Amino acid sequence: MKKSLIILPVLLGFNCAVYALESGASFLKIDTAARAVSMGAAYTALASGVEAISYNPSGLAMAKGLEVGFSHTNWLMDSTHDFIGVAMPIKSIGTGNYLGGWVAGLGITRLSNSSIEIRNADRSAGGSFTSYEEAVSLGLGRTIGRSRFGLGIKYLESYIAGEKARGAAVDIGFNRTLNTRLPITIGLAVQNLGSGLKYMSQRDPLPLSFAAGFSFSIVPGINLALDSKRFVYDKQTTISFGTEYVVLSGLALRSGYLTNTVSSLKGKGFSAGVGFSFWTTNLDYSVTPYGELGNTQKITLKKSF
Repeated sequence: MKKSLIILPVLLGFNCAVYALESGASFLKIDTAARAVSMGAAYTALASGVEAISYNPSGLAMAKGLEVGFSHTNWLMDSTHDFIGVAMPIKSIGTGNYLGGWVAGLGITRLSNSSIEIRNADRSAGGSFTSYEEAVSLGLGRTIGRSRFGLGIKYLESYIAGEKARGAAVDIGFNRTLNTRLPITIGLAVQNLGSGLKYMSQRDPLPLSFAAGFSFSIVPGINLALDSKRFVYDKQTTISFGTEYVVLSGLALRSGYLTNTVSSLKGKGFSAGVGFSFWTTNLDYSVTPYGELGNTQKITLKKSF
């Protein structure tokens, strides 16, 4: 669907128009996992395996074997947001044996906007253009005892109406299970350390953030998670809370709340979702209301081999 847009910030896509903050590349703030969305994005301590590359690279180390993941979102303003990734333990080149605790991951995230129609001052048609933003991420995680450490690097690219900007960023992560008797995991992550994206003469900083969170399994099948994230350049702090309840074997119900979101402008920061597990496969679905902007729906498929 084509849109008639006049104001320049809107031409840059949903992320600029909605967040209207100091940083650029705001597509990096969009969640890539439906489970995370349905739990209010309280995922710094919970992220594990291939999906961790977008949240906390230390969680990569929790992959026990080859994992492949894919997510698709019908985002706002007729745009789409997609993620595809793979994670696997590293083997020694000489012996073919797994290196103790080391896991590597690769992920590609892309926000694609539909064709946008340009209107002249007299409202006549002035052509159209397309835009996209994407990140290619490489991550490495390692387990040492009950602790896990992670490092990720990203190549960023943004394209709008023939203009292209490129950049790079680094993510750092840590998580630790406190002990075997107390099912609490804590997580820390720094995301988007980089020099920013430059369009023509203007350079916008990346959405640098510091996050801390924990997850707690009250009883088997009931999980709680709490996160706090500070966006440095945007001078914004978000608090998120999520719950997960495994009703039956292979079926999980989830809900969450995230403060300081676009939807909270309408008094709504809620999200909900459901997950199914079968044959070493996880299928997750989430929905989030954004008031007059509509709802976003995400589906994620993760397969372990």
